[in-house]
Amino acid sequence: MYDKESMTLGLGSSPDVYAIDFDTPSSRHYSEEEWNSLKTDAEETGAPIEPDLSYSNSVWGVLALRDGRNAAQLKPEHADDSVEACARRAQLGGFRSSQLWGSEEKLQVKTVFCILTDKDNVVRAQITRFIGNDPGDPPSQIEFTATMWSRSSG
Repeated sequence: MYDKESMTLGLGSSPDVYAIDFDTPSSRHYSEEEWNSLKTDAEETGAPIEPDLSYSNSVWGVLALRDGRNAAQLKPEHADDSVEACARRAQLGGFRSSQLWGSEEKLQVKTVFCILTDKDNVVRAQITRFIGNDPGDPPSQIEFTATMWSRSSG
């Protein structure tokens, strides 16, 4: 559906949220009010919110998988490029969130995420760069290269 698309996820001041919807694909900034409204609507309808990954909390830099998705966090040498392998990894992965500052297990450039989206697509997203990675702050942006396949077309 797309191959090696460049995407960026920013980090604003708290409590704002930046999020990526890989199915669209799109990246968007949400105010606290907009984000809370989106979550409330999702809870009321029982459907997951559209974005797949969010980046928030300007103190700690929290990258989080949204409800209704599965994902795996992989080292590049363990990340296969095929839709089948990525889907299998995502189903078994267990990734929920990662804190980018103040944590011993920080994400690294070249980290790969295999993600099953709420629209049943498979995404392989690899971190290509952190921008604004000052020692006392989380990165102000995370750049990815993403490939998405439709699971139904395999």
